[in-house]
Amino acid sequence: MLQDDRENLELDKLHLENRKLVAEANKLSAEARKLARETRWYPIVAGSAIATAAGGILGLIIKL
Repeated sequence: MLQDDRENLELDKLHLENRKLVAEANKLSAEARKLARETRWYPIVAGSAIATAAGGILGLIIKL
């Protein structure tokens, strides 16, 4: 009986470790999707900032 308890305890530990690893994999997958989304939008945001800065500079030059 003691051997069965040990085996069940070991199996429970393995199941818990498996759940932890799955949760960590899901977390890393979500982070990868987030980074991919940010990477896709970065050139658009940077281009918008440059266009705005150029427009501001041109506005200042025209007023002078």
